[in-house]
Amino acid sequence: DFNAPSSQKALYLNKFVQKTPAEHKADVKNAVRAPAVHDTKDLIRSHAGDPHQTYGIGEWRHIHYDVVREPTFPRKPDVANGELASGATVTRTDVWHDPKEPAIVSVAKFSPENYRPVGWAENAPQPITTVPDGVLDFRTNRLPIGHADRRPWIYFLAASTGFIMASLVRTVACKLVHTMWPAKDVWAAGIVEVDLRPVREGQNFVVKWRSKPVFIRRRTPDMIEKAKKDDPLAPSMREPATDAERCKKPEWLIVIGVCTHLGCIPQPDAGNWGGYFCPCHGSHYDHAGRMRQGPAPKNLELPPYQFLDEFTVKLG
Repeated sequence: DFNAPSSQKALYLNKFVQKTPAEHKADVKNAVRAPAVHDTKDLIRSHAGDPHQTYGIGEWRHIHYDVVREPTFPRKPDVANGELASGATVTRTDVWHDPKEPAIVSVAKFSPENYRPVGWAENAPQPITTVPDGVLDFRTNRLPIGHADRRPWIYFLAASTGFIMASLVRTVACKLVHTMWPAKDVWAAGIVEVDLRPVREGQNFVVKWRSKPVFIRRRTPDMIEKAKKDDPLAPSMREPATDAERCKKPEWLIVIGVCTHLGCIPQPDAGNWGGYFCPCHGSHYDHAGRMRQGPAPKNLELPPYQFLDEFTVKLG
């Protein structure tokens, strides 16, 4: 009998009620509870016994949860007399078996939530608040969920939340747009007006536009004639284009002065066609800025421009 398994010798009152949780809840409502007392000597005595095991020389120790010495085939609990059936006493015995129902239904009845100790409904504490009597805790003032008088507050809360979220989205969007918006100096550099009157005939005038050099050449009649003379060869060029497509006015050639190969600055009045020549890798351009020989894949790029009058051009 020393330290016997709980299925053989229980040290507590082994009497339980086996019902569904809903039935236990109904028992609590219908139970006749002990009268309230205000002196500890009037409290009822517990008849459940001491749950601790005596071990060794009789010291009280809390070891009944971790020292389990159940046999391989424990004693079948007497469920009719309220004995607890759990763990090995269920799975290693046939106490769960009921030929009138499926096995899964029978085993489910022995789930722990279906058991309550005898006398639980009458004696178990059921506190509804920790606030002493006479102290206002607003329980009687709180409206139930779904009450019609709660709707104005819900509508106000929803509208306030929506307004705050819309304000946050607007603030983030504005900050993002203002962060990515170009500065005024960038806008100013993006549009440049050039006075063409100082440019001499045949001169290659250089201006800065968007941190790039722009070649403005006032072409001579001989340059114009040579450029138009090669128009029949335009379809065979790497990037086909006629002189009229490259120059809005025959007298003026306006191109970005950056080689389309690797971004070098070409030299004017050089190369095999007398237009521009990039000495870095040997790209040749004619008087219309068209690529004629070398590794450059395209003609010199044309910037967006328009003539405001006879001697004023706006870049950008």
